[in-house]
Amino acid sequence: MTYRWRNRALVIAGILITAVSMHSIVKLSSKKNSDNQTLHEVQKNKKSQQLIIGWYDWDDARLVSLMAEELIETHYELPVKLTKAAIGIQYEAVAQGDIDLMLMAWLPKLHKKYWAKVSTRVLDLGPMYSGRVGWVVPDYVPKASVGSMSDLTNPNVASVFKGTVQGIDPGSGLMQSSKEALNIYELTKIKLVSASDAAMTAVLDQAIRDKQWVVVTGWTPHWMFARYQLRFLKDPKGVFGGQEGIHAIARLGLDKDHPKVVAFLTRFNIPDDQLAALLLAAQESSPEQAVNDYLVANPKRVDYWMNGTIQEPVIKADKP
Repeated sequence: MTYRWRNRALVIAGILITAVSMHSIVKLSSKKNSDNQTLHEVQKNKKSQQLIIGWYDWDDARLVSLMAEELIETHYELPVKLTKAAIGIQYEAVAQGDIDLMLMAWLPKLHKKYWAKVSTRVLDLGPMYSGRVGWVVPDYVPKASVGSMSDLTNPNVASVFKGTVQGIDPGSGLMQSSKEALNIYELTKIKLVSASDAAMTAVLDQAIRDKQWVVVTGWTPHWMFARYQLRFLKDPKGVFGGQEGIHAIARLGLDKDHPKVVAFLTRFNIPDDQLAALLLAAQESSPEQAVNDYLVANPKRVDYWMNGTIQEPVIKADKP
């Protein structure tokens, strides 16, 4: 009888020990989950402090984005992530708040279709520099033969250009306007060829080496205008518009979340001649080196951008 009760006591003790152990495991597991949740929240909060800037592989956009990244991280200690995306995607991403900034909005003409869709859902921080787009030929192509886009309606002229206009990324505003130009000028003997910016400049470079006639989609600012003697074809029907402002646009609420960043970008302006020199320097060294050299060489301008300190006349370009 004593032996039987002793066995029962041992069984009951084992059950109690197991129950206590299970309670401890559950408690520890709950604490672990709580710790993980806390870590997740910290990571989420850290991520919300990261600034995301959209860009695309145009040389000027790359340099300006790199410059903004360097200045924001150095002066405001705010991590920046550069996200490469097509132009149309960038506009919509800023409007939806998926990215914070886009520093390559060509207004009012080139990106008018994109702008019309998002203008009420983004902040326009104003132009940073100016530019122009259109069709470009080497200056050795005689103006008397080809001075205007209308001249390309001549089948003989079109044949000398091999019936092609060398373009860039098919989703760009420049290519969309170029497609309109084919219709508006009735250029039935001309074909628009899509490619990258690098491929376009490679075609241009080879044609110039061979002294061949070539027409490409081009824009300023661009290093190719500093390296080669080029000119825009006249655009009498105004397909490409005139001088454009390249604007910074931001998601709604960024002015409240990061007012210093927004204030900086409203002051951020690079004279066109300095940007052209910067683009050429980037070709000869690297974009990062060119940006660093420019910032070191222009401390007063940088101080004005970052702090609003007026030490020299720095005029913000008017909106076109």
